Amino acid sequence: MRKLPEGQAPGVALDDDGISVASETSNVSHSSLANQRRKFVKKASTKRMVQQRPRRTSVSDTVSKLSRVSASRRESVSTRLFGFVSNSLGSIGSSHGKKPVKEEYTYLQRLVIEMRDSLDQFDDENDVDVTDDQLENWAIIIYESMSAPSRTFHGVQHVFAISEGADPIQKVSAFFHDVIYYSIDGGLSPAQEKVLHGLVKEGEDKSVSLCEAEFDEATRLVIDMFGFSLGQTLNPFSGLNEFLSAALAIRCLKDTLSLSSLAKIAACIEATIPFRAPDEDGRTCSDLLFDRFKNVNEKMKLGMGEGEIIESTQRAADLANRDVANFSTPERAVFLSNTWNLLPESNISLRHTRCFRIGDFTLALKKMSNFFSFLNAENIYTSFEGVPSAKKVSDMTQRAKENIEVATKYMHCKLLSISVLYALAEKTGGDAPIALFLGDLPSPKSISPAIEDYITISPPARGVQLDKRVFALLRDGREGESEFDIKNSPLAAYLYALMGDEGLQKALTLAAYPMTTEDAKKLLDVCPPEAVVKIATSCAEIALTRASQLQKIAALYSS
Repeated sequence: MRKLPEGQAPGVALDDDGISVASETSNVSHSSLANQRRKFVKKASTKRMVQQRPRRTSVSDTVSKLSRVSASRRESVSTRLFGFVSNSLGSIGSSHGKKPVKEEYTYLQRLVIEMRDSLDQFDDENDVDVTDDQLENWAIIIYESMSAPSRTFHGVQHVFAISEGADPIQKVSAFFHDVIYYSIDGGLSPAQEKVLHGLVKEGEDKSVSLCEAEFDEATRLVIDMFGFSLGQTLNPFSGLNEFLSAALAIRCLKDTLSLSSLAKIAACIEATIPFRAPDEDGRTCSDLLFDRFKNVNEKMKLGMGEGEIIESTQRAADLANRDVANFSTPERAVFLSNTWNLLPESNISLRHTRCFRIGDFTLALKKMSNFFSFLNAENIYTSFEGVPSAKKVSDMTQRAKENIEVATKYMHCKLLSISVLYALAEKTGGDAPIALFLGDLPSPKSISPAIEDYITISPPARGVQLDKRVFALLRDGREGESEFDIKNSPLAAYLYALMGDEGLQKALTLAAYPMTTEDAKKLLDVCPPEAVVKIATSCAEIALTRASQLQKIAALYSS
């Protein structure tokens, strides 16, 4: 196998974490952006002449001309690359108390302009000539898909975040890579179904499988790039969404791009299937993708040399690392803020941000805690033929391990605090909206009485061993507030300071879901009595209809 230089693909500009970035000289001003818009309008209003295609563009010879706005609103590299964008691009976190920034472009304008700009730079054997109608249709299906109510993290701003400084193939791939979230979005939308008609079918058990049918060449290319077979049931947790997103992209673009360009896009989207361990022979997901790419190249006579397939696989690995770069951010508060905004995507009840029950929040936290407990940081980042280098992958992995460790314990603290509330609710009449016990979430218009008015967070008790990083995050808060929870956690911080790591782990074994009154008693009994008294009396100030029962519980544990 011909190997490319250790540590870097041809022309790839890498940051300290092995993720390709645009150089500072590629920043453009508002006037440049305006010129790009005028350029687009001019292209759309005049017949385009057939021109000699430019030389082949390597992975990072070109960068987005629209990747950043004025210097006064420039994002820090750490923020841009870790999946978290400021309000200027649609903040993932809440914008409470922040004045919105007037943007140069709408999301749809950015999708249209950047898609046109990227496709113009494709080194494609076809003469890429895209109409306004095509661009509009593609931009709208991306925009509508990623603006669904279920998208609290994987929204439109996510594709702009991970495509910052990407090469044209990566950028187009990024725009499509999360279009389908089958279970989270409740299946295919009518627009998605129109494009993907006849590709998959849903069984009575809600499983999704590939149809056994004759497909066009472009669709077969996607099936082969993913290593799937006709009639196969697709794994909803590993490949279903990415496959359908890739198929949608290729079906949209198949009359515009050559099969070789479509193969590169399909490979990029396949690479974004996350958290895959090496197989029994030690081959990584990138190794397996390279093998499938070679088979597709031979089967469909794409005419690509081994060097080009290596470069395409490295490009795909880079996009995959961009997609999960949030895990290795040095800013733990940002990492937790992004993690928190994933909760409503997999927990429908939390999308009703002003009214969800204590039990719903308990279940959501248990699911996320279990995910982090079993997540292996070694399976987050990938490389191929030394790109990125082993050292850079190791550095990213180590930071991811630290973030996962902190996030897991943070989740456990939150889970214990909400489980104690769940126990008090069960002992006093049953599950109820969380606002009954904790008060309303603050809003820009009003701040009502809340549990933090009655709970004082003290320094950790003498002799209590705890993680100071986690305690600081609980006390001081994540980077931003979510729509369903405040950013700091006074109740969790209060309990953690009293119980420490040892008490936390012991109590978590009794944090049941669903919870019975017997379960509730067992949990409250292992908590410090003074904590039960304090929390019960504080909740009595908020939950007026249960105040007398809560006071009885406080009296019981005070004795």
